[in-house]
Amino acid sequence: LRDSINSGVFVDDNKICAVGLSASKWVTTHGFALNVNCDLSYFDSSIIMPCGLEERGVTSMSKELGSDISIDEVQQVLLQCFQ
Repeated sequence: LRDSINSGVFVDDNKICAVGLSASKWVTTHGFALNVNCDLSYFDSSIIMPCGLEERGVTSMSKELGSDISIDEVQQVLLQCFQ
């Protein structure tokens, strides 16, 4: 799902990855945070409002795929992609 207002990666209305970019004093930084296999109960709006998105939820790779995904698995794939 493409969102013209909010940055990140969404699966339907749920955010799975945050993406950030910053520029300050001639230095740029960038990064992302991918929800692989995290405890999503903390993202209950009474505890954490993810990225201030009141009308959106949060999801993870494990939830979307219906099985436990290890961070090590994802790390290996990401390292290959960025080499």
